[in-house]
Amino acid sequence: MSTLEPLSLDIVVTWRGRHELKQALPSLCQLAARHDGGVTVVNYGGDADQLRDLMAGHAANVKVVHVDESGWFNKARAQNIGAAHTRRPLLFFCDCDIIIPDGQLDALVRQLQAEPDAFGTVAGVTETVRNARKAGQVAMFGYHLKLRLANGRALEIIDNEEDVADGTRQAPGLLMVRRVGFECIGGYNGCLLGWGWEDQDMIARLTLSAGLMRRQSGTVLHVSHDDDARIRHYPPVQDRWESRDRMFRQALANYDRGDWLGTYEEDALRATTRSPVSAS
Repeated sequence: MSTLEPLSLDIVVTWRGRHELKQALPSLCQLAARHDGGVTVVNYGGDADQLRDLMAGHAANVKVVHVDESGWFNKARAQNIGAAHTRRPLLFFCDCDIIIPDGQLDALVRQLQAEPDAFGTVAGVTETVRNARKAGQVAMFGYHLKLRLANGRALEIIDNEEDVADGTRQAPGLLMVRRVGFECIGGYNGCLLGWGWEDQDMIARLTLSAGLMRRQSGTVLHVSHDDDARIRHYPPVQDRWESRDRMFRQALANYDRGDWLGTYEEDALRATTRSPVSAS
């Protein structure tokens, strides 16, 4: 029998105007209960009354952090603010449109419990609606990213969009990490404003800067929606790929000059000292 002390889990969910949270929240609360944890929802400039309605029946099990933000949605800063309002040793950053089937992430929690020098991402996502991206002839596409530093540290990320054949794709943005590792690299980088690369940036910095090993386990469900729902609260772009490409180039330039720190410290300071942020 293992003598390792179980790691309790804080789940951080960021939100603005997304109705899918109502479907996702029950499973998130269940996951937190399985691992002696809690759920924190960061309302980053959304309607508090709408959020209250979506949380009906689960409000007692959820901490809500309200951020009075009238500008663009910044998921990275919202994630950092959420982390600053939690205390448990293990963090799981989850999107507001993800349903976690019972027990699917237990193995990932055990892996991180056994390996202090590891972090984890969910291995795969299945869409609730097949061909949610409305593909024509291109049934699946993806990429294989490789980075190697002068010091020899290397990174590989394999990602693909939904496969029309079975509705599956990768889930690099569903991140589980020990708090100490998260804080070591300064959390998420709030200077990466837009949709689509803050998650891969975390994987890159945890691997290349902190020297942690990535583990992948578990399959979850994504409440399917169109691209407008993805990007409507971000700075205007022609499509999500323009946003992702711009963020990738910005992140790559950061790595090339040895800039590995996120903005957790300044975001956490805002979360605890500035009046536009409140918890309930």
